[in-house]
Amino acid sequence: MKSGFALLAIFIILRGSDSTILKALQRAGSITHSSGGAEVISFCNVFFFSSLVCGLAMVLYDKNALVMSLPRLQKNDRLLLMLQSFSGFFLGPVAFFFALSHLTVVQQTLLFSLTLPCTVILANLLLKEQFPRFFAISIFLISIGLFMANYGESILPMAMANQTTGILWGLLGVISLSFSGILNRIIAQRGFGVGLTIGVNSLAAAIAFGIIALLIYGPSHFYYLRIWWVLGVIGAYAITISLGSVFTLMMCYEKLGVITVSFWSSLTILVAIAAASILLAEPLQWQSIVGAVIILVAILAMQFSTKPSLRV
Repeated sequence: MKSGFALLAIFIILRGSDSTILKALQRAGSITHSSGGAEVISFCNVFFFSSLVCGLAMVLYDKNALVMSLPRLQKNDRLLLMLQSFSGFFLGPVAFFFALSHLTVVQQTLLFSLTLPCTVILANLLLKEQFPRFFAISIFLISIGLFMANYGESILPMAMANQTTGILWGLLGVISLSFSGILNRIIAQRGFGVGLTIGVNSLAAAIAFGIIALLIYGPSHFYYLRIWWVLGVIGAYAITISLGSVFTLMMCYEKLGVITVSFWSSLTILVAIAAASILLAEPLQWQSIVGAVIILVAILAMQFSTKPSLRV
């Protein structure tokens, strides 16, 4: 049990640091580009390496089950996997990246807290699932929290003028990831393992990101061999954040169960805000802190009353 909670703490730190590390890479790439250098950071190469690393790791981890699953894939299974790969492994991350480029880490993190309620709504519409008991109250609290947090961030000198664009990208990401979550639930009920649902989907997304990068930027976009780029893109983000969070989450589910992990993983919101303040020196307003706490309470209430299969 102790090892399970230790792994859970590692997962919360890794997942909570995702936006901060990605924002730091965006800033470093922007500085390089504004100084007359090449555009060395984009969603193409960042997600190419993270998808490639996760995909290869999951395929190797679950290779026996994957070999058994591939021959029994039906036409509907392939369609579901294609939709999941596009929504959750391609469109969702792209929207995540562009939302972060237009918003602060705090704004983006709290905006993506809408993923759970959006998943519940889609489950009601597509799977005819009933809403949890505290759903209406949670939506009300999340709305208040988002309003307060956005107000606190918008009065900062560093507030970006194109926040509307970031919010639209964020909402697209929320819908994409929520839809992918529903598809993942359907696929998991058919007995397919992580080698297929994560591994193959990640590799398919990596191919797409790689092709786009080659068409837009050329081969040099993959080997900007500066220390900060190699350690940041491949070491910090692809291996540590992406692969590390996937593996620790899988181990947490095995040791602690879905309910416990889902409940405590909501603390990633607080980790994200703290990491942005400490590592990126993003100033925190009291409105943002209060808004984040309100959203956290709403998510915990929703997690408590939601079916385990829908918890994220």
